[in-house]
Amino acid sequence: MGFGFGRAGLGRLPSAVLGAVLGLAMLGSGQAHAEWQRAESAHFVVYSDGGEAGLRAFAGKLEEFDALLRLFHGRALDQDDAARKLDVYLVRSADQLRRVFPDIDNAAGVYTAGVNDIYAVAIRKQGALADDTVLHEYVHHFMLQHYPGVYPAWLIEGYAEYFMTADFDDRKILVGAPNGGRVTNLLHLSWVSAKDLLTKRPSQLSDQQAALYYGQAWLLTHYMLSDPERKKRLSAYVAATAKGENPLTAWPRTTGIAVEDLERTMLVYLRSAIPTKTLVREARPAFPMVVTDLPASAGDLILENQLVKRGPPKALGEKLLKTVRDAAAKYPGDRLAVLTLARFEAGYGDIAVSNKLLDDWVTSHPDDAEALRLAGENRLAAAKNGADKALVAEAAKLFGRANKAAPDTYQTLYDFAKTRMSEPGYPSDNTLNVLELTAQLAPQVQEIALTTGQALAARGRFDDAIRMLEPVANNPHGGKGAEAAATLLKTIREKAGKAG
Repeated sequence: MGFGFGRAGLGRLPSAVLGAVLGLAMLGSGQAHAEWQRAESAHFVVYSDGGEAGLRAFAGKLEEFDALLRLFHGRALDQDDAARKLDVYLVRSADQLRRVFPDIDNAAGVYTAGVNDIYAVAIRKQGALADDTVLHEYVHHFMLQHYPGVYPAWLIEGYAEYFMTADFDDRKILVGAPNGGRVTNLLHLSWVSAKDLLTKRPSQLSDQQAALYYGQAWLLTHYMLSDPERKKRLSAYVAATAKGENPLTAWPRTTGIAVEDLERTMLVYLRSAIPTKTLVREARPAFPMVVTDLPASAGDLILENQLVKRGPPKALGEKLLKTVRDAAAKYPGDRLAVLTLARFEAGYGDIAVSNKLLDDWVTSHPDDAEALRLAGENRLAAAKNGADKALVAEAAKLFGRANKAAPDTYQTLYDFAKTRMSEPGYPSDNTLNVLELTAQLAPQVQEIALTTGQALAARGRFDDAIRMLEPVANNPHGGKGAEAAATLLKTIREKAGKAG
């Protein structure tokens, strides 16, 4: 039984305040930078400027955590070797984290999944907090990759909370221990009502209620998983709500616990000796990895490159453009400098400059898949929703070259599918196959799931479309993607009913 979905932090994140963002010193002239390094292991690529020992240790911990999740779900370590590795950027401070997420306050780490990239950023040396954040998010990432489905919001978050505190020692692993901050909140603050816990998303609650929600979600998940009979009842509850039964009627029917008794049951469990699982092993395993030094440009541009992939607000992008131009000028002929500046010029400066940067780079590096893709994206953006067929065709050729250089990269596949969206009879069999592969490679990206769901529905594959869209509509953080998926699901179900 697998549970999990989407993007979440260890608390609700405040809205961006553009004025404060613009006041940040994103890059300092003459700033001294430590050397950035890259560690690639079986399932992760970790970047850090904090030294090789710490980088190896963190990458090893991520691999241990991935192995733990696989163990609990009966999944072999090499079962999905072709799956995309998750990129994680370790930074030294909150200021560095805000170079990627300028609108984030009071967070030790953030995870994002978009059409341009899927990655996490976490602050080093923040004790368990930063580790818990990344591991919490990785549970969501892992579960949506391998076990997508329709699960209650509290269980989605509670499941991530349950595993994120895993403690790894040479001879044992401890699973299910509480997060101290969560327990403190549960002991001293007023709880979210049982009704709200069972029926609402954290995004529908106040900041304080959301903080309690995560703690209660962990506690209820822990309670239900700690006993084999309760675990069976939980599975029955999940199955019932997935079929559309009201959570407030499904809960007492499947678990035998009245909704009005749930808070008392959880409080008794909280005050008891909460059990943990201890896995004993002979020795800590070694996870092979390759560590390489990154060029000096990484200190100035690696985080800005991740920021621009997220499409920051226009005012911020334009403000950073000059800084990025100045930084890139320090590293002539450097790949990171060229691609980062090309991205900023395309979005916030001179598209002609971006095109020249990319075309010149591709001329001398004809197999650089990312540069080829960016050059194609520039053409596709200039084609004005497919009106300029010549530009669309040029973009498609560039995406084809990019796919040949680096096969089955989800960004390239999705870009190629977009070149076919203005064609009569969209989607063709080939385009639909491309979209389905893209969604399989990056199930965490809501836009891709929405586009693929729409395409499946257009071809009359209503059941497949519903399965594609339900996890998006069920995102515990809500948002425009979840709303769009819910609206689309309603339309598809109506069509499916008529077709039946």
